[in-house]
Amino acid sequence: AAFTCSLQRSRLLCMMPAAAFAVTAPLPGWGARLMPHSAADVAARARVATAPRAARSADRARGGDGEAAAAVVAAAVLVSGATAAALLGQRTRGKRSRRALWSRRSVAVVRQAACKDFLSFVANTGSPAHTVLESKARLVKAGFSELKSGKEWKLQPGGLYFVTSEGTSIWAFAVGGKFSPKEGGVLIAAGHTDSPCLKVRPRAKLPSKAGTVQLGVDTYGGGLWHTWFDRPLGFAGKVVVASEPAGLEEKLVRLDAPLCLIPNLAIHLQTAEERAAFSFNKETHLRPVLCKPCGSTTPASKEKKDQKDKKEDDEEENLGPQQPEELLAEVAKAAGVKPEQILDVDLCLMDATPPCMVGEYVSSPRIDNVLSTWAAVDALAEFADIRSSNGGLKDSVDICCAASFDHEEVGSTSATGADSQILERWLDKALGSLGCSWSAVADRSFLLSCDCAHGLHPNYADKHQPQHQPLLGKGVVIKTNANQRYATTPTLAQMVREVGKQVQVPIQEFVVRNDCPCGSTIGPLLSSLLGLRTVDVGAPQWAMHSCRETAHSADVESLQKLCLGLFKNFRAVDNSTRRL
Repeated sequence: AAFTCSLQRSRLLCMMPAAAFAVTAPLPGWGARLMPHSAADVAARARVATAPRAARSADRARGGDGEAAAAVVAAAVLVSGATAAALLGQRTRGKRSRRALWSRRSVAVVRQAACKDFLSFVANTGSPAHTVLESKARLVKAGFSELKSGKEWKLQPGGLYFVTSEGTSIWAFAVGGKFSPKEGGVLIAAGHTDSPCLKVRPRAKLPSKAGTVQLGVDTYGGGLWHTWFDRPLGFAGKVVVASEPAGLEEKLVRLDAPLCLIPNLAIHLQTAEERAAFSFNKETHLRPVLCKPCGSTTPASKEKKDQKDKKEDDEEENLGPQQPEELLAEVAKAAGVKPEQILDVDLCLMDATPPCMVGEYVSSPRIDNVLSTWAAVDALAEFADIRSSNGGLKDSVDICCAASFDHEEVGSTSATGADSQILERWLDKALGSLGCSWSAVADRSFLLSCDCAHGLHPNYADKHQPQHQPLLGKGVVIKTNANQRYATTPTLAQMVREVGKQVQVPIQEFVVRNDCPCGSTIGPLLSSLLGLRTVDVGAPQWAMHSCRETAHSADVESLQKLCLGLFKNFRAVDNSTRRL
């Protein structure tokens, strides 16, 4: 089979068979040996490059470990003569410059695929329960089996498992094919499932004002609440419904259509002081307006008004939840039940505008910290895939894990938070099934605590310590704090830098200024609870805790690669490190 291209500059290429193309510049993780490619091989690589990361393992296996960056671009020749002319038809370029161009284009294609996969992931979330639901779906597709906390676990080397708590926290793990309590440990990449948001109150129905239906909401976490004004908002979360014959049932609902707005006050109605401060009262000014056609009140007949007044009087006497009928109607439709079956709700408001790319940047709600959950889960699934060139579970002596916990944004002190005994119980049960204990492997275990980092803001550069200014698009950030707000230590940080070096992930550093408060993560909590070596890392981002945040596509890929590098390479790095 020959390349068919009508462009004059590509005439020589047209005469060359596809099998003549040899690869020399490897795509990260695809090996480095020279390998000819047939037209079928090249076409397969095109599918690999454009598919989401989670779906690429099978194509990699068919193409072999020696695939290279040039193959992805060569595939484009089959699809577009214009692309061939742009990339391969410049006769004035030398072989080295062509290879560099191929490599840059290939990295960009893979990066776009990773971002596309992350955007697909975050677009299906909206509450901690939906982050766990999406993680479960991907783990099941990758061959993982769900365990139940209250039942016996029968684990074996090479097994793939996951367990959840209350539907809002998850722990997935893959037992190494050569797991050894004497040689290996537990390697964990962990994040959290929650993000700052507005949550619907149990009795959210408010008196009508200006002919509208409004909701009473609680502020959850430390959000930048002014960013929630004038945005189309939807809902996601859990509802409790009455089921037959006389029981309770939890159901997940996600209303991604815009249903609410929190309107700003016009500038003409504000004083100069109010405009300058942009101040608002979180109790009285942060009330969403239901914007469905049924969300506005209309004049009613006296009979209907009397019936409505009587119903409201009955509801006031009822100690159960009180929600607007308009909201219950939409929630019931999404849950597949009748409105009167809904007994209680646990609903988060969310940005209803889908996540998207803005050039090389990712614009999305909940980047903090759905990005870290996606990276850990995707890396574990790839590492456990025996068809993938990055699959290393067969020869691993470790238990490799991806975990994500609820309630980090409010301190993690809950039954499903990191500051609980939930992970310790899961570890004890899993290790007991494998014939060992946590104390036997704790010293060889490690936690990569993944939570987004503060990237240098171009308009507020003075907010960063001058020697620690991580940039978006320049790699994963190691976070250090002398007061242990982050659990990072110098030796462990250097070990992570070495892992990053081996998987070609650039590493940056962050230290907060002495005159600024420092946030924290699940890292110090799990480190102290389990006596677990820990390093806090994260992808740099802008506008943390905004209704909509920004990250860079390169860092999306880098964080996933670092989690994968933890599973693949940390054991060798740890064994080569001489500690006191």
